[in-house]
Amino acid sequence: MAKPAETSLEATAHPGIWKRTVVRFDERGEPRGAPKITYKARCYGADGKEHAKYFPTLTAAKNWRTNQLADRSKGQWFDPSAGRITLAEYAHHWLRTRVDLRKSTRRIYEGNLRLHILAKVGDIELGPMPLGNITTEALRHWIAELSADEQRNLSPTTVNQVYRTLNAMLRAAVEDERLAKNPLGPIKPPKPLKVPMRFLTQVEVEDLADTINPSYRAFVLVGAYCGLRLGEMAGLRWSDVDMLQRRITVENQLGTDEQQLAPLKTTASYRTIVMPRFVADVLGVHARFGATQSPSERGAFVFAAPGGSPLQIHNFRHRVWQPAVRKAGFTGLRVHDLRHTCASLAIAAGADVKVLQDMLGHASAAMTLDQYGKLMPGRSEQVADRLDALHRGTA
Repeated sequence: MAKPAETSLEATAHPGIWKRTVVRFDERGEPRGAPKITYKARCYGADGKEHAKYFPTLTAAKNWRTNQLADRSKGQWFDPSAGRITLAEYAHHWLRTRVDLRKSTRRIYEGNLRLHILAKVGDIELGPMPLGNITTEALRHWIAELSADEQRNLSPTTVNQVYRTLNAMLRAAVEDERLAKNPLGPIKPPKPLKVPMRFLTQVEVEDLADTINPSYRAFVLVGAYCGLRLGEMAGLRWSDVDMLQRRITVENQLGTDEQQLAPLKTTASYRTIVMPRFVADVLGVHARFGATQSPSERGAFVFAAPGGSPLQIHNFRHRVWQPAVRKAGFTGLRVHDLRHTCASLAIAAGADVKVLQDMLGHASAAMTLDQYGKLMPGRSEQVADRLDALHRGTA
């Protein structure tokens, strides 16, 4: 039977650091190989408890103790044991305690965690790793692997969304004092794919409205001339429409992956829009002949699924919208491009920035200008001409 290993611990010339020597023996009682030497560093934290850690070199032990003491003196000391919980364990805790999340946001987070963050990506598996062991270098490699994964084939926009989910969780870990700092912080998020805006002409809007399933002709016109977002149109109820005054009141939306009404994202999104007369007329025809839910029903939706249930946005895109845009020759056109079309048509009709901002429900005029300012190239010249006319007294 081999002799038990002998361990000795002796103080070094450096306060708070000890040299540990471990000697192992073979069956004959002879030392087996060279002794294993490590260095133990310890110090007292702000919590009054002793904290210790072993290092392979004296320099590493000294550096760790120096940093711990410096952080403690600045009030920034962090207990390394707090980061021993794994990323998967903390992810479960984080989601369970985020009671403020919208259902749609929670499902996005859950999907990103299950499919990407906690799953194996290339040769990296973050889930079993202790939080405190996750480094910026490892996350940089993980993002590169995620972006290059041919099986996943994720777009830059999706990679950006996964990044934001992980970043939100790691920021929470810092707030919960599980981490001293966010290891994802120094890494810039992948830039989402910027999809160019498309604008239809009035003739093209009519072509699309004539091509789509007749039950959704009014959907195209409301989108192109009133500028509602897809979720807002899916959540539009007949009680939100005043046919006599030609008003649409936007106060709800239907989530992308949930079949119930949800609040709008910003205060500015709550708004009232005046419909052009011909759009109100088409909507009136839709109410009488095209709607799958009767306007007299309590809470009835203006645009519902064929069976009368709330519009399932994913199904609508694939079964109604995409076949129609392909048939009309507008392949790749998104539902959101109806909103862009509304902005361009309104500008052509003389709408100023403030009117457009209110119509689209933007939080600020700056946001409206940032998106659609290039559609107003002649406005500066118009203002200059009017000022010139005022100066000459001919205005």
